[in-house]
Amino acid sequence: MLLRRRSLLALLSLAACRRGRSLSFAEYAALEHDTPYVLRFARGRGALLFFGTAHTYDPSDRQVAQIEARLAEFGPTLAFNEGGDPPTEATVAAAVSQHGESGLLRFLARRDGVPVASIEPPLREQVRALRESGFADEQIKLFFVLRQVPQHRERTGAAMDAVRLAEVLRYFTEATAIAGLATPDELAATCARLLPGLRHWSEVPQAWFDPVFTRPPAFTNVLSARTSEVRDAWVVDLLTAQVRRGERVFAVMGASHVVVQEPALRARLGRPEHLA
Repeated sequence: MLLRRRSLLALLSLAACRRGRSLSFAEYAALEHDTPYVLRFARGRGALLFFGTAHTYDPSDRQVAQIEARLAEFGPTLAFNEGGDPPTEATVAAAVSQHGESGLLRFLARRDGVPVASIEPPLREQVRALRESGFADEQIKLFFVLRQVPQHRERTGAAMDAVRLAEVLRYFTEATAIAGLATPDELAATCARLLPGLRHWSEVPQAWFDPVFTRPPAFTNVLSARTSEVRDAWVVDLLTAQVRRGERVFAVMGASHVVVQEPALRARLGRPEHLA
């Protein structure tokens, strides 16, 4: 079974590589892969170690030690983390429990003197692309705000309260430059209109933000898929440019993104070594 899964992944990746593109979500949905999923590319003086993780906030997760070991072995000149620009915590335990593997990479990069930056496209660039794809501003802002709710539950083990929601609304009002939908009451009213199947905003399930779906329960799945496409294209361009400049790049992102981007990176950087 494992051999068949790897063979299918190899065939899909090769077909996409020949077209110089990432996998589609329909292609991704047809396969299974190991996690972590780790690739190493080399091109001239440059190199890329792309570590695909299962998202975790558990400092005892074996991936924490694996990321630290791979970073030390690879010796990067530049690092990129998923998830924006989290603060750098004082310990590995605090970094992982507060900010997941993104926080871990920030901690390790500062400890080792490696320049580190967000791998994400600017939020306003994502908003522009989503508008061009036909989504309305209130859909876009509602998506970004509500996506934080299940992430908060996973990280803290508790439901997001109104105080934290107000902070999230303030952040995305400024970051997206989308007016309206700025208070908890406005959010509740918009949810009732756009997501009538949702009893309360605090109960929104993580599954509604899965870009791989067959019967979407809400527009959020479709919007999530388009957002992921925008992010994946941005990341491929970013990593390729840095490697071609001769940088040794260490990047950490969700394993699904690494699998999806592999054929596009392969078309630009050559065949990778699979480390896991």
